[in-house]
Amino acid sequence: MSVLAQAEDVSLEILVGDDFSDDETEQIVQILVGKYLKKIRYFRHNERKGPSGNYQFLIRQARGKYIAHLDGDDYWLPGKLRAQTQLLDQNPECPAVYSNALVVNKLGIACGIFNNRLSERININALLRRGNFLNNSSMLYRASLRDQILEIEEPFIDYRIHLRHARYGTLAYLNEAFVVYRVASSTSMIFHLNENVRELYWESLNDVPINHIVLHDLGLGMAEFLRMIIFRSIRLKSWSLIQKWWPRIFIGSPFGRWKMIYWTLLAVIRIGFLETIGTVCARISGSRIKVLYWH
Repeated sequence: MSVLAQAEDVSLEILVGDDFSDDETEQIVQILVGKYLKKIRYFRHNERKGPSGNYQFLIRQARGKYIAHLDGDDYWLPGKLRAQTQLLDQNPECPAVYSNALVVNKLGIACGIFNNRLSERININALLRRGNFLNNSSMLYRASLRDQILEIEEPFIDYRIHLRHARYGTLAYLNEAFVVYRVASSTSMIFHLNENVRELYWESLNDVPINHIVLHDLGLGMAEFLRMIIFRSIRLKSWSLIQKWWPRIFIGSPFGRWKMIYWTLLAVIRIGFLETIGTVCARISGSRIKVLYWH
C-alpha cells in the first residue's frame, strides 16, 4: 500500500515476486491485484529461485524508465518516488539515487535513523571506504543499468549492486528519510544467513574492477570488513570467525600485512569510539533511544 500511494506522484507499475512462499502472501496479493489490476503484476514461482534469482527475474519484466527496489519487510514514506525521479531527471550524470531511512524494531517502534547526515553525492571510492551504508529499500536506478545486474551468475547482496551502479557515475543521496527499515525482522537475510552474507560481501569487494577505483580505498574497505568480523567475534565471544577470515583477507588483499593491520586497527578505534559516544550520550540524556551505526 505504501508503494501504491506513490502513484499519486508518478506513473508506476508494481512487480511482486513471490518466491514460492508458504504463508498467506499469495491470497493477500491476489486481493490487491483484483483491486488494482492495472498497477500490480504478480509473479509466483513454482520453485525457489532464491533472493538473487527472484530479483533478476523481476527486473527483466520491468517496463519503466527507472527501477526502484523495496524489500518485503520495509515500506516507503510519501513523496519518495517523486523526489528521486525528479533528481535523476535533472541530473543525467547520476546512475542511481538513495535516501535515508527511519529504523523500527520488529514491533514497529522507532529506534533511530539508518544514517547520520551524508554527502549528497557518493562515488565508488567512498562506497568502498565506508562499507555498505546505503539502504537497499531506498534504491532507485536507471533501467538501462539492469544488464550489469542480470549478468551476475552467482548469488549476490545489495552491496554488489550499489558498487556496480557506482561504476557508471556518482550516486545521489537524499538525507530525508523516505523509507521505513525494519531491523532484525524474521525474513531478513542478515538475521538468518549471517555467514552467507559475509561471503557475498567479500565477493562484492573483489568484484570491483581495479581501474575504476583508488587502490588505497579498496584496502580501507577490506579493513572495514575485517573490523566488522572482529566486532561480531567479540559479541559472540568466539574467535572462530577471525581465525577463518583473517588469512583469507590477507591473501586476497593487494597490500602488505602490516598496512592491513594498521588500517583495521584504525577502523576498530573509530567505530568503537562512535558507538561508545552514542551509548554515553543516550544514558546522560536519560533516553532509551540509542544512536545506531548501521553498516
